[in-house]
Amino acid sequence: MATGGRNCFGSGAQGNVCGDELRHASKEKRMKTEMVSLTISITVLMFLPQQGGGLVERLKELDRNGDGRLLAEEVEMFPRLGRFLTSAESDYDGTLSPAEIQPAFRNQAVGRLERDPLLPPPKGVVQKAHTLIVDGRERFFLVQAPKSPKGMLPVLFVFHGGGGQAENMLVRANFGELVAKENFLAVYPSAWQRHWNDGRNAPRIASQQEGVDDIKFVRAIVDELAKHHPIDRSRIFATGGSNGGIFCHYLAAKAADLFAGIAPIIGGLAEPVAADFEPSHPISLLVIQGDADPLVPIGGGPIAGSDRGGRIVSTERMLELYLKRNGITGEPTEELLPDADPNDGCRTRVRRWPPGEGGVKMEYWLIQGGGHTLPGTRSQRLDLLVGRTCRDFDFREAVWNFFKSCPPRAEGQR
Repeated sequence: MATGGRNCFGSGAQGNVCGDELRHASKEKRMKTEMVSLTISITVLMFLPQQGGGLVERLKELDRNGDGRLLAEEVEMFPRLGRFLTSAESDYDGTLSPAEIQPAFRNQAVGRLERDPLLPPPKGVVQKAHTLIVDGRERFFLVQAPKSPKGMLPVLFVFHGGGGQAENMLVRANFGELVAKENFLAVYPSAWQRHWNDGRNAPRIASQQEGVDDIKFVRAIVDELAKHHPIDRSRIFATGGSNGGIFCHYLAAKAADLFAGIAPIIGGLAEPVAADFEPSHPISLLVIQGDADPLVPIGGGPIAGSDRGGRIVSTERMLELYLKRNGITGEPTEELLPDADPNDGCRTRVRRWPPGEGGVKMEYWLIQGGGHTLPGTRSQRLDLLVGRTCRDFDFREAVWNFFKSCPPRAEGQR
């Protein structure tokens, strides 16, 4: 609230902390004040109707009295969210604008992951870091390999989401145990400036505005892997979440000569890519998507409610494009997975189509009530904003079991 022309946060017995005082207070003192009082009162400009977006809708749900401000009592059940919103107010003008809250949200997620130590490899796995120079840029990737490989090794690329990096994805989505058990390579690359060039042409993403050739990077990784491991080039697969999932679709559209299958998670098909979607070869597809994802809308449209993040087509439209390319005309079967965790607020329906050209497979795992999360992983600190995490299955097992069942890329499809 404003006091004597000064922009302030706080109310009640704890007193007000005003803008000029905040400017001179230490970060440690401010954090201590926030943790003790949690008496925040901030105007969220994202509430303006023209901003739109799933994040806005979730914040509106908290604004119980509808005055466009979040008061202490409205977030008292979510103290970490209260601290996050307070810390996001970077210019101390007493308001939260989209320009403040969206970067703060991304940075909070990145910071959380960066605080986690890089996990040691599971028993039976060798874990190594590699660098390559591609188009003058130093690029980085991590590889998990079985200590005692048996025969030719399939390759699974695991792409992180926007704002992440290879180390973060290894911590969040570690395929190490499956690498040891199932005898394949798991590869975790890092995007340039933390975002993949996935075809959205998003104004706010540097790698997309710079035209970074991430497909060239991926091909260079495959060639580098072949120097050190007996890889099976007919069984190269890709999975990833969010920006990494959108990038999987981009690889299917532009590098189907390299990949036998993809499994995008909470990541749609970019509108510019969908406009001329003609993969050079049929490709197996597993889609895992929540219908309550506030960042990647299942019905298509702008990412996180802003065209600056680019746009995707609806999930149903994306499936139609793959069905057509893969030559699949039969009707799918549908299965409701067991509700392994009745407390997660989610159910999963699986559609499976008959095989297409060359035996390629297609499955769609729709998580009813699922948010912008990786199924089977631990809850995130900002679940209130990103939505629920389904615990009825582990996405790693679902992804690898699907890829195991897929046909290899046929000879001549190089």
